[in-house]
Amino acid sequence: GLCPERDFKVECGGFSERPVYSLKHVPGTSLLVTSGPPDSSLQLWQVSAEDSDVIKPLSAILTEDATGQPWAKIATSSAKTSCVLHGSSLNNIQITEVESRKNVYRAAPSSSEELSCLEFLDCSTLLLCCSSGQLCLADTRQPGGPWEAAPAPP
Repeated sequence: GLCPERDFKVECGGFSERPVYSLKHVPGTSLLVTSGPPDSSLQLWQVSAEDSDVIKPLSAILTEDATGQPWAKIATSSAKTSCVLHGSSLNNIQITEVESRKNVYRAAPSSSEELSCLEFLDCSTLLLCCSSGQLCLADTRQPGGPWEAAPAPP
């Protein structure tokens, strides 16, 4: 991942007009994905060549329920095609190809439980952690929604 002072340094100002709550590097590319309020859309950025530290906005990845949802949690993968896993609750988990911005996976709605984090375990298995502490697994090769892996602690 990206490390402050090693990979980037903000001396003054910033690169985004909206708050950045999550920033992930897309492995194998010079792209960054950010998320933050006021909605669950994602912003795609290009890091300039080594002789420049400029971060340029490329586009936004709009989610189907971008309005009214909290900011999306994100994770990136360097599988065959670069993908971003994103969502703010269990019922809006999606995987989007970064370059084509095509939605390649959407979990079937199971619960509106808010997510605290999510991660790729491998190219087809996802780990989701809810704010309540409930852990869920999802397999992109299987239809249906995430399955509860461990109940929320009492």
